[in-house]
Amino acid sequence: MSVGLSIRRNRVFKSLHKPLTYMGIERRTFFCVCTAAIGAFNMFDSFLAAAVIFVGGAAFGYWVTNADPAFLTILVRSDKFKARYDAAKQQNSNVESR
Repeated sequence: MSVGLSIRRNRVFKSLHKPLTYMGIERRTFFCVCTAAIGAFNMFDSFLAAAVIFVGGAAFGYWVTNADPAFLTILVRSDKFKARYDAAKQQNSNVESR
């Protein structure tokens, strides 16, 4: 009696794994860029300053989103964790054994 292997297929919906974007920029990054542009407009009373901040921030946000959508989230959360290994350190770390 031969046992046939059944092939299991799972449906994958691309829309569930794509980041939510506005103009190709991840939505939280887009909100930060808009807030910075509005702040620049209020601080300098200049539409040109707001436009420069928005265009520069949008270009940066578009680049970061296409490189890795979770990059900024990881960068923001990274300060909570202690670095275990630093390749730049030239000293030996103390290791305790129990």
